[in-house]
Amino acid sequence: MFEPKPYTGKTAFEQWAEYEGAPLIRDFIVPDLRKITLAPWDRLGASGTWLVLGAPEDQLSMAAYVCEIPAGKSLKPQRHLYEELIFILRGSGATTVSSEGGKTFTFEWKTGSLFSPPLNSRHQHFNGSGAEPVRYVSLTNAPAVFNMFHSYEFIMNNPHRFIERFNEEEDYFSGKGQAHTGDVWESNFIPDIVDLPFYEFSTKGPGMKHVEIELSSNTLSGHISESPVGVYKKAHRHGPGANIIVLKGHGYSLMWKEGQKWQRFDWGPMSMMSPPNRWFHQHFNLGREPIRQLALKGWGQKYPIGGWNEMFKSTEEGGDMIEFEDEDPAVRAMYVEELKKEGIELRNPPVSYRKRV
Repeated sequence: MFEPKPYTGKTAFEQWAEYEGAPLIRDFIVPDLRKITLAPWDRLGASGTWLVLGAPEDQLSMAAYVCEIPAGKSLKPQRHLYEELIFILRGSGATTVSSEGGKTFTFEWKTGSLFSPPLNSRHQHFNGSGAEPVRYVSLTNAPAVFNMFHSYEFIMNNPHRFIERFNEEEDYFSGKGQAHTGDVWESNFIPDIVDLPFYEFSTKGPGMKHVEIELSSNTLSGHISESPVGVYKKAHRHGPGANIIVLKGHGYSLMWKEGQKWQRFDWGPMSMMSPPNRWFHQHFNLGREPIRQLALKGWGQKYPIGGWNEMFKSTEEGGDMIEFEDEDPAVRAMYVEELKKEGIELRNPPVSYRKRV
């Protein structure tokens, strides 16, 4: 049985990943989740790899993994004390969920579905096609849980039922949802994220739309944002663990530590990136259609962990968002030049820069 060892210089999560033999990719961005090379992963009974995106210190909280289920096959049953948000990249199938000694529930999913098995529920994923593999990506807080408890038996074989999260409600996986506070959609299973309602969100830039997503009473949550053609968002920063998946469109992002020069990362459909802890970041659309991005993250609004509302307060007021008037003029100049290469005009309103001290 796996037991993490002290004084090795490696976290309990890193030791666990090595023990299971799953590869671990570290980077700021992966170009296409659908094309990542995977390796056999015995615990799942399929192939997969861990993704720890962002800066090295960000491994303390969140990690994603990509898994592929062969045609006509299923994963082994799982149960664990870390949360996960699962987004289906390709394929269709079904998942069974049950509590310790309870009933078994089944729901079907397809490309574009988003769901979260209730915490510590026993669940198993099945590929519904006999011809094509299923591939999904899942964001987890496994590093935080393993690094806190460093006990495999407690995390992976714990019989406790979290009835506050899942109490065998008959419609739990029906796909129904409920709107909250104007821009939050709460559900336990989203059959297709393209069907979600969008809300105006010009706080982050002209013409922006978004919807916040709460699933299975988790701390982990998500949101989808949409940016118009020829428009870019305001820079902002937050804590670690936000993994951004590009659903459609192409462009680039700038990321930087306060007081340092930015780094540029180009992306396209099904790229995934993670801004490091407290790094400013800013997204730029270079396509002829709106871009859509799905962010899976370690905080939400239903059970907030504090500080998220600072993202929408100007840095001039002590918050974490840089207003267009306060950004480096080189940011807009660079975007204008990139748009010219694409034959697109800038659609952000003119800006009068405030004097930079």
